Amino acid sequence: MSARSSRDPSPFRSGLVHSALGAFTLTLVLGSGASAMHMFGSSSDASPAVRMALFDDAPGDAPQLNPRLPGYQEAIGLAEATPPAGSFTQNSGSEPDLGVEYSGAQAVTAVASTESAPKGIRINGKTVMPGQSYSQVSQTVQIAASMTTNETGEAQAPAAPALLPSAPLMRNARAFANPDNKPTVSIIVGGLGTNATRTRAAINDLPPEVTLAFAPTADNLSGWVRQARRAGHEVLIEVPMEPYDFGRQSPHAHVMRAELSPEENKQRLAKLLARTPGYIGVMNYQGAKFATNPAAVDPIMAELSDKGLAMFEDGNLVRSEFSSSAKKSRLAFGKATSAIDSIPGADEISQQLLLLESTARERGAALGTGTPFPVTFDILQEWLPTLEEKGIALAPASHYAKRSLRSGQIQQASLDPQG
Repeated sequence: MSARSSRDPSPFRSGLVHSALGAFTLTLVLGSGASAMHMFGSSSDASPAVRMALFDDAPGDAPQLNPRLPGYQEAIGLAEATPPAGSFTQNSGSEPDLGVEYSGAQAVTAVASTESAPKGIRINGKTVMPGQSYSQVSQTVQIAASMTTNETGEAQAPAAPALLPSAPLMRNARAFANPDNKPTVSIIVGGLGTNATRTRAAINDLPPEVTLAFAPTADNLSGWVRQARRAGHEVLIEVPMEPYDFGRQSPHAHVMRAELSPEENKQRLAKLLARTPGYIGVMNYQGAKFATNPAAVDPIMAELSDKGLAMFEDGNLVRSEFSSSAKKSRLAFGKATSAIDSIPGADEISQQLLLLESTARERGAALGTGTPFPVTFDILQEWLPTLEEKGIALAPASHYAKRSLRSGQIQQASLDPQG
């Protein structure tokens, strides 16, 4: 009887065979995935794109906004009307037609004198009737006092600072009409572009009247901006500015710094803005130290004004020179009434939103800023639909900034015991 000897397989040969099989399987899976992406993927989302130009007038460059459902404009009373004589229009085909009217300041009719009215309260020498606020009366009197008369003796409103139709604030602004002169609330959600899930939620889940601000460090920034504009949102670029604890964190390479020369800060601003087109302006990111230095702030505000942009302050700064500097530079400017989620709790956010409502009724407009926290999105989605029944209109941020060009910064009432 023959004996048969059995031997264990060679460990080297077994390892070699398993390695070959693993490499073949991996190659097959990756090859199949690459083929699928090549056949069905979108080339525009393949990799980050960097634009080295601030504005580009080439046909087809600007993203087109996604129109509302048929009949929406007529349903909300925003059907396009014939522009008044002398107003500017722009519809070159290369930019989305957002319905912006490029006319001068509209004439404001002064209210009738209330000296003979039996009711009312005197504040600082002005009579405030029931249903009115001091700010409304004060602004009306200021505008009436600044009215000029033409050759026929008719009153004319003073001309607002000229903004060309090609200015980004005009070209990229969302259309907004408020024929009933309702109080308005504007919301800016910032810090977008760094988290894909939250950025996508802001673009798709929030109403198009909400303005979105993107971090300049975002990958594929131009792609995010295109998506936001197609969904109807206005876009801002966040400009990093020097805080007091600048050395404790990893700063952005192009942060605005107080000790740099104006030319160097302008170069940094240009590099930040060159990453994408399509925005209406900028908003500060941090900047507690930079904002208090007029020598550093003034050149940047003047540069933004020259470029036809708007500037927004996020409401987190204790003190800043932005407002006064913007006024000197005739820059469209908006300072947030409230940072709604500086304390990211549902009750705290709801309280800040109530503050926006009361401010809008008192001053005519209010601006709130927020960050892409899930709780912020949840509260906003519940609160925003209630504004209409409260008699408040949701307006894009450009509307809030343009108010500063028409009537200056909003004033608060101060009680005078001698009034």
